[in-house]
Amino acid sequence: MLSSASTPTNNLDPSELTQDLMKKYEKLRQDFQKKYKKSYAWLEENFSSRQELSEFTQKLLASIALASQLAISQPVEAQVQKNIDAIKQNQEKELISAISQQELEEILQKMVGFVNMDAGHLPKEDELYLEQQLTDMLGFEVSFELEENRLNHSIGIMGGEQHLLRHPNDTLAEHDAYREAGISSKRGAYGWFLEDGELTEKMIQKEKYYFAVQTMYLPDWNSRHAELKPWYKFRKMIVINPAERVAVVGVVGDAGPAMWVQKQFGGSPEVIREGKIWSPATKGRVLLLFVNDPDDEVQLGPISLEQIKDIKVKIQD
Repeated sequence: MLSSASTPTNNLDPSELTQDLMKKYEKLRQDFQKKYKKSYAWLEENFSSRQELSEFTQKLLASIALASQLAISQPVEAQVQKNIDAIKQNQEKELISAISQQELEEILQKMVGFVNMDAGHLPKEDELYLEQQLTDMLGFEVSFELEENRLNHSIGIMGGEQHLLRHPNDTLAEHDAYREAGISSKRGAYGWFLEDGELTEKMIQKEKYYFAVQTMYLPDWNSRHAELKPWYKFRKMIVINPAERVAVVGVVGDAGPAMWVQKQFGGSPEVIREGKIWSPATKGRVLLLFVNDPDDEVQLGPISLEQIKDIKVKIQD
């Protein structure tokens, strides 16, 4: 049998229900009075009866409902405006994309023409133009001359080099790719690829993506050797291959090639393969520029020239 405590409330006498509700009401009133003394005092002062409080509550709820409707209508208008703005922004982005693609094609075609010129340097006006365009495209600063230092060539042919010894006990088997290129029998012109005596991941990447440049033929190399060698050591540069629309960021890791080779630059096996330097369209003809990266933020490795990071285009309304 069920105890009286578990008897369903729908079997209670109406008078018992009234008493039960009154007890709950009184408990709620007392709790409200304790927790919200100021609010309770205000209600007591402004409403002399429960009837007045009930009417006030109904009016308050009606006001809240009206305010809710107004609040809902405003976001609808805002949403319509937001959609209009979104459509406009999409149209602008499409226009920017179309203009940027056209500009990119023009820049790449100009560079294809440049790399097929005789080895050497571009006219200053063309250098300034390319520096600005490539800096915008790549998202980091590049230049033909840096801190008043310039190679004898910025346009020329890049030849393939072997892997370099990274430390005295290095072997070809320890290099993880393109082993068919072989490994040099001695260290590069700028020393071991070590950091505080350790072969770190950072130095592994530098050997992977190294350039050989003809520093030994610089007109002031002999007189400024003590100053220039540490400046060029592992200096960050970028090779541009416009025919294949790819670039590779690397570091100066060796000197060369020799003049009789009739090439102006050398590239590691990774640079040559991943930069497609000797593809039928490229035939080794490239641009080589400095990367101005004092905080060492630009990662080494290949970059697609078709992925524009930022080309500033102004659109008139």
